[in-house]
Amino acid sequence: MKIKCTGIIGQGSLGVMYGKHLADRLGKDAVFFLADEERVKRYRETELICNGETCQFTYRSPAEAVTADLLIFAVKIAGMAAAIETARPFVGEKTLLLSVLNGVSSEGMLEEAFGEEHVLYACVQGMDVGKLGNVVSYKNMGYIALGTKDKHRDERLSAVTDFLDAAGLAYQVPEDIVREQWSKLMLNTGVNQVTAVYKAPYGLVQKEGEARVMMIEAMKEVKKVASFQGVELTDGDIQYWLDLLATLNPEGRTSMCQDVMAGRKTEVELFSGTMIRLAREEGIRLPVNEFLYEAIKNMEEAATI
Repeated sequence: MKIKCTGIIGQGSLGVMYGKHLADRLGKDAVFFLADEERVKRYRETELICNGETCQFTYRSPAEAVTADLLIFAVKIAGMAAAIETARPFVGEKTLLLSVLNGVSSEGMLEEAFGEEHVLYACVQGMDVGKLGNVVSYKNMGYIALGTKDKHRDERLSAVTDFLDAAGLAYQVPEDIVREQWSKLMLNTGVNQVTAVYKAPYGLVQKEGEARVMMIEAMKEVKKVASFQGVELTDGDIQYWLDLLATLNPEGRTSMCQDVMAGRKTEVELFSGTMIRLAREEGIRLPVNEFLYEAIKNMEEAATI
């Protein structure tokens, strides 16, 4: 099995970063963006800039669908249900599906819609990409961690890793991708939410201070919740993320910080919202995440007034 035709759904910072890289490395005809007809019209009329270069993308609506070998979902969780419906005409018998969404929910949605045999599990780590208007910029592309739910290395996984090799995209295949996703969720629940509340770049949590302490405490609360879900995270995992954060552009901003500053809805329900719900089921409190959840919800509400 060889991946020759790749579709991306979602034209936020991640989608544009991957789309530009794939088009540059594999050719414009090897990758396309799919969206509903209205979005495709808007995309075709909007110039996108990625790291100073104009993007030349191919777009397809469901009416222009072709069967893709690989579909990459790069939308926000709130748009996932609509993205799945838009993607249906592009999914064939052997189409592979890869979600780069935050959290631990999107793969289940894809499995329910298309079947487990189509879905690989993934999370993206270490990038500092941001989007302001129609301009996307980054210094670090990070890497994609991917695998199968049952931890087996099968032909589907080999096809995607061969594709990533050909595209020059960094990746890792951890022993347990579900644990990896929870670890990434731990990071995001800390760094995304704290930088959003402070409306601050990475630099704020790269140095000692109140914000960094709050971030670490939020991560520790996720570690506690994960243990109730059968996923054992450690203080070593937290230290790994702190070391990685130290390498990011101090002026870069998390996606949630960008959303708050633009007055958009955030993914707070994916982070502290999910953690608080799971913690309540176990009869425990998460004071830091409860504070962050309320603060971000208040910011969202204020943006709609």
